[in-house]
Amino acid sequence: MLNTRYFRVYPWALQVGLFLLMVMTILGFGSFMVLKFLPVVSPYTLTQMEKINENSPQQLVATALIVQGILSISMFLIPAWLFAYLAHPEPNEYIGLRRPGKKNQLLLSVLVMVGAMPLLQGMQNLIGQIDFGAKIKASQAASESVMNAYLNFPSFGAFLRGFVVLAIIPAIGEEMFFRGILLRFGKKRSRTMVFPIFITAVFFAYTHTNIYGFLSIASAGVLLAVIYNLTGSLWCSILAHMFFNGSQIILSYIGSNSVAVKEFLNSNSAPWYYVISGAVVFGVSFYLLLKNKTPLPGNWTDDFPPNEPQEGEWDFMQKNKQD
Repeated sequence: MLNTRYFRVYPWALQVGLFLLMVMTILGFGSFMVLKFLPVVSPYTLTQMEKINENSPQQLVATALIVQGILSISMFLIPAWLFAYLAHPEPNEYIGLRRPGKKNQLLLSVLVMVGAMPLLQGMQNLIGQIDFGAKIKASQAASESVMNAYLNFPSFGAFLRGFVVLAIIPAIGEEMFFRGILLRFGKKRSRTMVFPIFITAVFFAYTHTNIYGFLSIASAGVLLAVIYNLTGSLWCSILAHMFFNGSQIILSYIGSNSVAVKEFLNSNSAPWYYVISGAVVFGVSFYLLLKNKTPLPGNWTDDFPPNEPQEGEWDFMQKNKQD
């Protein structure tokens, strides 16, 4: 008899319900803590933080960024890791935090994202030409205003803070949440990876609340899931995700001292040679990743490996039900 009861002994639907309940509970607690202690440590309100722009006081922007980090950790990172810890005796293996099958996969994953970025940017620029109406346009402008405030780095300390909150925390938390947990749930009810990858990518894009960037963010979500599937390691998709977010942050910091870089970042169109170069890098690096793939095994979603005894894990519940 196994002494420890893990969530893996429960039916799929109950596991999903427990995970969603955990997300809502931890996010609610994180939100409560922000509302409780924000007035104590800061003179600013949440309403003020929602309306920040690049001309806002740096203390206000820094506070808003820290709040953003707390909510991101509460919604994605803590629930995903805690669920993995409670679901399986080997949480790192469960959530995909295993070493890449080959040493060059980390580099190739980053190069794939390097090549994809111009294509994704071009896609977003094209979608940006569509008029979705005044309400959507105003919402998008407000979102961009907040992001511009976050990407305004008057000092190296502000840059480091922005890199941690906007690149490191989302890369780890969102990959554990979407690819580590939700993709696993989806695959358990699908014969192939197509539907799980698609639905988690859509949900991934939806949580970013960016109408004009929805298609490009969803495409990035598909690519990150494919990287995870081809390498069998969530570290590869985490690194690719971190590069995707971090490159914009680094360029924004450089742009504070370079007019050319700042104009490039503010441009609504990607030069043709930039897009073509990206396509070439993407094609070559993705081909090499395919040639060096160590994909997730067919039984990667099994809660109980074939050689692991299951006595006492679920039978005890059935026995109690019969009694």
